[in-house]
Amino acid sequence: MSQRIVITLALLFSVSVGAQAADQHFGSVLPAAAAGKVITITPQTRYVNVDNGDTVTFVRGGQTFTWNFRTLREADDFQLSSIAPAGFDTSGVQVYVDRDPTYR
Repeated sequence: MSQRIVITLALLFSVSVGAQAADQHFGSVLPAAAAGKVITITPQTRYVNVDNGDTVTFVRGGQTFTWNFRTLREADDFQLSSIAPAGFDTSGVQVYVDRDPTYR
C-alpha cells in the first residue's frame, strides 16, 4: 500500500472519529417515542432552550429528529446544525442547554 493511500485512510478515519466524538459531546439520537418535548423550528426561530437530560423531538417542514441532551458541562450552547441530520434545515438556530433541574 502506498504511503499516500495510508495517509488518506488515516485522515478519513480521524475525521470520522472526530465527528462521532463531537456528537457524543452534546448527547445522542433517540427514537421519537422517547421524547418528552416537541419543538417546532420555524423561520422565526432563533434559539431553543432545553435542560441537560431532556429528550426533544425537533420538527421542521415534515422532517423530524429526536435528541437526548447530555452535555459534558452543566450548561452549554451550540448550533442546532451540529446535531441535526443532513438535510434538516436549522437556519442558524442556537441551542441553549441549562443544568439538569434534578441538580439545581
